[in-house]
Amino acid sequence: MLGIADYFWRLLPANPILLRVIATKSKRRFDLFVRCGYLGILVAIVLFALASGAASTGGGAGSLGDLAKSSAQLFQTLSYAQLALVCFLAPIFTAGAITQERDSQTYDILLATPLTNGQIVLGSMLSRLFFVIALLVSGIPIFSITQIFGGVAIRAIVQSFGLAAATAFITGSLAMAIAVFKVGTRRTIFSFYLFIVVYMVGTFLLDNLPFFHFHLASGALSSTSWWTSFNPFLGLRTIFNDQKYLPPDIGQLPAELQTWPFGVMCSRPAAFYTGLMFFLSFVLISPSIVFLRRLAQTHLSLKEWIFKALRLSTGDRTRKPRTVWSNPIAWREAKTKGSAARATVLRYGFITLGGAAAVFLVLRFATIGTPRTPNSIGSSSYDISHRILSVYMPGTPNGVVVLPVTDETEVYVGDSPDNVGLSGLNDRLRGKYSVSAEIQKDANGVARSWKSIRAYEIPRALPSEDARQFLLGAAFVELAVILLVVTNAAASTVTREKEDGTLDLLLSTPITSRYYIWGKLRGLVSFVIPLIAVPVFSVAIFIVYDFARTLGDSDPGFRWVVFPEAIILIPLMLIMVAAFAAILGMQMSLRCRTTVMAVMLSVGIVIGLCGALGWCGYSILNAGDSPIGPVLGAFSPFTMLSMLIDPQRFAARAFGLDAAPDSTTQSARISAFVAGIIAMGIYGVVIWSMYKSMVKNFDMTIRKQSR
Repeated sequence: MLGIADYFWRLLPANPILLRVIATKSKRRFDLFVRCGYLGILVAIVLFALASGAASTGGGAGSLGDLAKSSAQLFQTLSYAQLALVCFLAPIFTAGAITQERDSQTYDILLATPLTNGQIVLGSMLSRLFFVIALLVSGIPIFSITQIFGGVAIRAIVQSFGLAAATAFITGSLAMAIAVFKVGTRRTIFSFYLFIVVYMVGTFLLDNLPFFHFHLASGALSSTSWWTSFNPFLGLRTIFNDQKYLPPDIGQLPAELQTWPFGVMCSRPAAFYTGLMFFLSFVLISPSIVFLRRLAQTHLSLKEWIFKALRLSTGDRTRKPRTVWSNPIAWREAKTKGSAARATVLRYGFITLGGAAAVFLVLRFATIGTPRTPNSIGSSSYDISHRILSVYMPGTPNGVVVLPVTDETEVYVGDSPDNVGLSGLNDRLRGKYSVSAEIQKDANGVARSWKSIRAYEIPRALPSEDARQFLLGAAFVELAVILLVVTNAAASTVTREKEDGTLDLLLSTPITSRYYIWGKLRGLVSFVIPLIAVPVFSVAIFIVYDFARTLGDSDPGFRWVVFPEAIILIPLMLIMVAAFAAILGMQMSLRCRTTVMAVMLSVGIVIGLCGALGWCGYSILNAGDSPIGPVLGAFSPFTMLSMLIDPQRFAARAFGLDAAPDSTTQSARISAFVAGIIAMGIYGVVIWSMYKSMVKNFDMTIRKQSR
C-alpha cells in the first residue's frame, strides 16, 4: 500500500499538466468570479442568519441556548449550501478534462509526450478538482463562525466537508472515465447536471416511501432508509442529530444487518457514503489510466467498438424525405436535435417514465385501502325524514341492520372524542365509511335503536398528502430536466455553428438576423414541447379524476388534489419559462466564444434565478395568511407548482385551507390565477425585449468576435 501511495504521490509534484492548468486557470477572470461568488454566497448566508437572529431577539443578545440553537441552524444552512454548490461547480471544472484538450487539438500532442497514462489522467483530473477543494478549504473560516456560540461539534463539520469532498472526487472520476472512453463530448456538462438532478431528487422521493425503510430488531421501521447512504444530502441530514431522521445504533439492527457492510451503511450512512465514493473514484480512474493510449489510437466510440467486437452492423438505412417548415432554421433546431439515436431514446424514455409514473400515482390514489372494520355505511344509509340508519354488517341474516337514531345516540367520527350528534352525522355522512356500532336493547334483549356510532374514513392505498408530495416531486424533476435540456441546447446553438464554420455560410445567405434568431427560438421551444406535455399530462389526469369524484359525491371531505386552474397555468408557465431559458442560452451562446463557457454561464444563471425566485416565493408564502403571498409567488415557476399541486403543505395559510371559510380560499385562488396570467405576460415582455436586443446587436457581436 505504501508503494502504491508513493507512486501516485510522485506523479503529482512534477506533473506539468497539473501545474499548467492550475497556473493558467488561476489567472482566468471567470474562475476568479466563481471563487468570489462561492464565498459571497456563504458570507451572505451568515449575514442573513445573524440579521434574522438579531431581529427575532429584538436586538438583544439572547440566551446561550438560543445562540447555540441559532449556530446549529446556521451550520445546517451552510452545509446544505456548500454541498449544493459543489454539486453545481464540480461538473463545470471536471467535465471538460479530456474533451477540452481534444477540442483545442492539443490532445494528440499530449499523447506524444513522454508523460505516462497516470500522469495525464491524474494531472487532468486533480488539476480541475484542485479548484473545488480550494473552494472547500476557503470556506473553513466561515464555518468556524458556528463554533463561537457552540451547538456544533467539530466532528460534524469534518463530516460535512468529507461528504462534499467525496462528491467532488466521484464527479471528477466519472468525468474522466466518460471522456477517456469517448462516451461524452462537449455536452458532458449537461449530462452531468441532468444525472445529478434526477439522481438527487429521485432518491430523495424514494426515501419517503416506507418500502425502502428497513426494520430494526424491535420490529419498528427506521427513520432512515437504504437510500440514505447513497444520497449526500440525506447523509448530511443524519449528522445534524435530527430526531425525525436519526440513524439507529448498530446494536438496534437485526443480526443479519449488523454484519459488514450493512452495519456501517445503516448505522453510519454519512461515513459509508464518504468511503464508498472515494473507493468508486479509484475504481473509475484505474481503467482510464490503463486504457488511455489504447483507446486514443482508435477513432471508434465505445458503442461502435462493442458493435465491432460483436460483429454487429446496422447496415444501410433509408428513410422517407421529411417536410421542412416555412422557417428551415426553426425546423432544424426542433427536429434534428431529437433525431439522433441517443436523443431519441432519452426523449421518449423521459416521456414514457413520466407518463407511467403519473398513471401509477392516480391508480394508487384511486385504490381503496383496507377498512378498519367490516361494517360500513354509505351516503344513502341515513334516512333523515324517518331518522333511520342502515348499517351493512356481514354475517347478519340480511346483511344489513336497520335501526332508528334517537337523541341519545352518540355519533363519533374517526378517533375524535367529540360527539357530533345527529346534525353532525347528517353533515359528514358523504361517501362510504367503516363503522363500529353499539345497539341499544330493552329489558327483553330486543334491539330498539342505535346506542353509538363511530364512523371511520376508509383510507386510500396512497393518501392524498402523499399523492400531492410525489406528484410535486415528479413535476420538480420534470421542470428541472426541461430547463436543463432547453438551456443546454440554446447555449450551444450559435457557438456550435461558430466552431464548425457553418455560421459563416449562413451569414452569406439572404437570411436576416431577425429570421435567424426567431427561427432558433421557435425551434428550441418546439423541441421541448413533448417534454412539457409530461407534467401537463400528469396534472391533467389528476384533475379529471377529481372531477369524476365530484360528480359521484363519493369522497368525504373532498378537496382537490390539484387545483383545476392548474390545467391552464402550468402549460403557460412551462412554455414561457422554457422560452426564457432558451433566449437566455442564445444570448450567452452569441456572446461567448466556446460552447463550454456558454453552457456553464447559461446553466449557472438559470439555476441562480430559479433558486432566488423560489427562495423569495416560499418566504412570502410562509410569511402569513395575506392573499399577497399567492400573488407574488406566481412569479416563481417552482413556487407556482407548489401552490397549484400541494397548497395544503406550502400555502395553507395563504389560501385559507387551514381554518378559513371557502370564500377566502376562492378569492385567494382567483388572485393567484390572475397573478399567474400577469406573471406570464411579464415573462413574455422580458423574452421579447431580449429578442429585440439580440436582433439589434447580432451583427456587431459577430464582427467583434471575428477579430
